[in-house]
Amino acid sequence: MNGKSFIYGVIIGGAVAGVSTLLATPSSGEKMRDRLRSTKQQIQLSIIELKDEAMGIKDQVSQAVEESKSVVTNLSNDLKTSVELWQNSIKPHQDSIQQSIALVEKELEKLEKNLGKRAE
Repeated sequence: MNGKSFIYGVIIGGAVAGVSTLLATPSSGEKMRDRLRSTKQQIQLSIIELKDEAMGIKDQVSQAVEESKSVVTNLSNDLKTSVELWQNSIKPHQDSIQQSIALVEKELEKLEKNLGKRAE
């Protein structure tokens, strides 16, 4: 398709649509312009309201993000402290268990040696 013929088609189509709209409009031009102005003002007011609401939502989201940062930081610190306390509280038990395991291993070695001597 040739670029010029496309442009001519768009221009002619727009002109035909405009003329047919004017001829098919049941209202006078003045009434139609008044309606268009009124509709334009309503749309502008709606856009302004939407913009204000969007800015309010943006501010609320920003505030929620900041609050959650501090909550997560506090929670992380609390968890770290709790884990350290837990590790410190089980440390004596771990040492005791390791000593008991070492004693059991020594006793098993003794038993194995005694059984080996009896078998000979």
